[in-house]
Amino acid sequence: MDGEKHLGHYTVFILQQSNANWLPAVLPLDAVVTNFRLLLRPTRKKYAPATLPGYYIKHIEMSKRGFYHCVALLLVTGHELYLLPGTGKLENFYDDLCLLKVPPPRFTFDERVASHDIQRLISFFRDPVQ
Repeated sequence: MDGEKHLGHYTVFILQQSNANWLPAVLPLDAVVTNFRLLLRPTRKKYAPATLPGYYIKHIEMSKRGFYHCVALLLVTGHELYLLPGTGKLENFYDDLCLLKVPPPRFTFDERVASHDIQRLISFFRDPVQ
């Protein structure tokens, strides 16, 4: 996309709450951060990436869940994602996510696709196929 810049590439895990414990999901994700969006895709399976445009992210903060330091993404849909990047990458990942911004008005994302991608990602981690 015109004006889009690659900011970082990370391996991340989604933190999930199981009973009272927070645990990383079994499958790692490739996360690509650009100045307009966050792309997430399972590392070992061939899936189209889930795309989270910058305007879908309402708030970004450093967080701690259980024993894990992570980045919390609060989405405009009301969902919360807790992402755990590889060792030593937490601050870099957080800084790159903070640079996400809404693209210039002449560029728009198809919201139906973004909503579908978010739901697909949630369903994938709720009921993973082994």
